[in-house]
Amino acid sequence: MHLYKNHYFNVVQKDLILCSNINTSSMLPTPPKICLYLGGVGVNNNSVISSLCALKIITGQRPYVIQEKIKVKKHKRGKTHGVGCKVTLRGLQLYNFLFKLLFNVLPRIRQFEGLKLPAHQSVYCFVLKDVFAFEELIPLFPYFETLNCLTCQVFFGTNNKEDMFFLGRSLQLCFVP
Repeated sequence: MHLYKNHYFNVVQKDLILCSNINTSSMLPTPPKICLYLGGVGVNNNSVISSLCALKIITGQRPYVIQEKIKVKKHKRGKTHGVGCKVTLRGLQLYNFLFKLLFNVLPRIRQFEGLKLPAHQSVYCFVLKDVFAFEELIPLFPYFETLNCLTCQVFFGTNNKEDMFFLGRSLQLCFVP
């Protein structure tokens, strides 16, 4: 079992049971998935390919291309082209990425002031503007210099903001009020 997953099951779950009126661990909120996006407006095929490769290197999981339809007046069918890439992490890969993000990537960001408080009750979104905070991408800088920012969505299985804030703090996400 990964160190961070072990921390969740042995420390965070026990804290949640003690601090709330939950009787069983199956009712506890867990982070079910993390979605990562690379790409954006005005991308071309080269940036989509570099986004695919960067997400594969960062997560170790195969991403897929997000496509957008372009309507053409002459033809009934619209053409599609890639606008970015997405990967969804679950299970052990989720905990591996969270560990890497919290202990390797965020400390490397200059002038990091913490993550703002979540606005939604079960999803936390943030953007990493410097994708080269992932040290695996630094030796390959010429291939990835055109990449946009990395958008992260961390999904929590919570019903209200207080539970999500408590779970985030327990998982050592650095929320700043």
